[in-house]
Amino acid sequence: MKDPHGREITNLRISLTQSCDLRCFYCHQEGEEENKTTSLKAEEVKRMVETASELGMHKVKYSGGEPLLHPELEEIIEHSSQLMDDISITTNGTLLEEKAEKLKSSGLDRVNVSLDSVNPETYKEITGNDSVEKVKRGIKKAVEVGLFPVKVNMLLLDGLNDDEVWDMIDWVSEVGAILQVIELTGNEEEVKEEFYKEYHHSLKELASELEEKAKSTERREMHARKKYFLKDPEVEVELVRSMHNSTFCENCTRLRITSE
Repeated sequence: MKDPHGREITNLRISLTQSCDLRCFYCHQEGEEENKTTSLKAEEVKRMVETASELGMHKVKYSGGEPLLHPELEEIIEHSSQLMDDISITTNGTLLEEKAEKLKSSGLDRVNVSLDSVNPETYKEITGNDSVEKVKRGIKKAVEVGLFPVKVNMLLLDGLNDDEVWDMIDWVSEVGAILQVIELTGNEEEVKEEFYKEYHHSLKELASELEEKAKSTERREMHARKKYFLKDPEVEVELVRSMHNSTFCENCTRLRITSE
C-alpha cells in the first residue's frame, strides 16, 4: 500500500481511546476533556489490524488518550501479535508498573513513556498529578520484563523543564532506557501564538552539547532524527525536531487512525 506521494505504508498507529488520567496542560485534546470518552471496541481494532496486515503493514503502535485505560488492551495486543512483527504503545506510564508483565506476555514488544520531568514539583505542574514516582517505577518494570527498547519521551518546555534535561539523561541511563527529547511544535500559524512563544524551547543548544559529549552519532531515516550515543553517562539520546525540518515527513510510513 502506497500513499499519494508514493511512500510505502508499513506502520499503523491507532488511538484506542480519548480517556486519560492526566491533565497535561499542553495536551492536544486527545485525552484532555472529561466528557470525551470515545474508545474503539476490540472487534473494531482487530478488523483494522487484519486489513492493515492484508495491505502489507507489519507494525502497529497503540496510543490515546491513555491506551492502558482501555479495558480490552491485552486482548487487542494478543490478536495483533499474530499478524504484526512489531507491536508498541505510547503511554503516560501511570499504570505501567502493574500492567507491564501482562502486556509483555500478551505480545507487546516495546513501549514509549511520556515523562517530562523526574522532579515531582515540575511533573505535577505539567500533568496536574503527583504520580511521578509511580511512573518511574513503571519504566523500571518495563525494562525489567523486557519491553525493549523502553523509550522515555520528554517534551522540552521553556521555563519549566528546559534546565532538567541532564537530570533526565542521568536517570534514563540508570534504568537502562532511551531518551527522546521532543521540541514543542505546531503549524506555522500556531507557532506565532502566545502558547508557543511562551513554552517553545529550541533544541539547538542541546544538540551542540550532545555533539560534544557523544562517542558516536547516527541519523534515523524516519523523520531524519539524530541519535547521540553518550559514554558518560552510558545512554542513547534522540532529538525529535519537526519544526524547520524539511525532511521530517519525507520518509513517513505511518497510517494514523483516531478513536473517533
